[in-house]
Amino acid sequence: MILEDIAQVVYAPAKAFKKIIENPKYLGALIVLLLFIGLQVGYEYAQFSHTYTENTSPSIDQLSNYINATSGNWRSGAGVNITNNFSDPFNYSVYVAALGTTPSDQTGYYSIFGNSSMEIDANNISPVSAALGDAFNVSCLSNGFENFSMTVKTVQVAPLTSTLTFYSVNDSNYYTYDLTSLLSNTSVINQWNNITLSIGPSAQGWTVGGGSPSWGNITALKLDFTYPSNTNAAIRIGALFFHGEYQSPVQYNSTGLLLQFLQVFSLQFIFSWFLLTGLFYIFFKGLKANTTWKPLFVALAFALFIMVIRAAVNLAAAAASPVVYYPYDISLGVRFDSYGTVFYPPEAVGVLTAQSQAAYSTINGLTSALRFVTSSIFVVSYVWLGAIGTVIVGTLQPEFSLIKRIVISAVSIAVTLLVLLLLVGVV
Repeated sequence: MILEDIAQVVYAPAKAFKKIIENPKYLGALIVLLLFIGLQVGYEYAQFSHTYTENTSPSIDQLSNYINATSGNWRSGAGVNITNNFSDPFNYSVYVAALGTTPSDQTGYYSIFGNSSMEIDANNISPVSAALGDAFNVSCLSNGFENFSMTVKTVQVAPLTSTLTFYSVNDSNYYTYDLTSLLSNTSVINQWNNITLSIGPSAQGWTVGGGSPSWGNITALKLDFTYPSNTNAAIRIGALFFHGEYQSPVQYNSTGLLLQFLQVFSLQFIFSWFLLTGLFYIFFKGLKANTTWKPLFVALAFALFIMVIRAAVNLAAAAASPVVYYPYDISLGVRFDSYGTVFYPPEAVGVLTAQSQAAYSTINGLTSALRFVTSSIFVVSYVWLGAIGTVIVGTLQPEFSLIKRIVISAVSIAVTLLVLLLLVGVV
């Protein structure tokens, strides 16, 4: 009988609420609450199972670690100095949603590679070598990191040759990559030059320099540069990290997501339920209408079955949406809109690299259908809820005119939406 009453809210609301108000049962309200929370959590899990973010080594919040000359992990050849250069950092500031500011607020942007670059310099010495060891042990196999990036500035003189070496476990096993064509061009002198290399078993350009290295265990790297004789050599590293490994939040934080969503959507329903009931009740008392709390309270819980339908539509749309991949610098700025849909604020796109802006454009296109569905069903559901609220007012107070019923319902829902935005963040 209770399930029939819930179903009738959709196709025969006047009949349903007449029965509900005559015999209000909290069990029906509890069923609607559980359905809403279950479907909303399902919607978010479906969305996040299709959302992958890029991992880095070092982790995203520690991206300056590998270019810290004082960390103790860098070693240099004889006569070669490695220092931190605070006057010439590679400043790449991106929007970070966790800072809690709007994209138009500059305090919400963070230089993810720190406030200094690492400088390698030597006087009349060639080759110039610097090695990073005891800082990482990364896998570059198919389920690991697929790219290595560093941002380099050659100062005054370009090197004649440049080589990157990856060591596997020890110095006897290593891969090499010739960077000469990327750094010897005089047109890039005194400019930050981003170098991104594919890494792993199928990557092109790498050669086995010695032993039997494994892409599953890359544990150290070395940079070698040769210069013309009588040269004061200097090269600055503004960023150096592994990336290209993608995971969904469901994979690495399933329990955390569950707890977060249970809290948010429980609050959303309970706040909506109590606020709507309280506002309707205040209107009735203000208009000298005779009413009691329980029938109104239970009736509005049944009315919120419309939000269950909305959650089901969102779940279906999220389950059908394509998989999207957020680069490391975009993932820092990902937020929820008020409908619970993941997005990156377009106001923050302009500071991204051209490559990340292209990735954003792709992501925006792939998620546009989901965002259209969630925003459209939001409008439909609350208009529908307003109509249901009008029916409830008419059932409880048949002497009220149609205009009065509509005003009570519409104002109560508008106030509830405003409070939800301010206190819960979702509507």
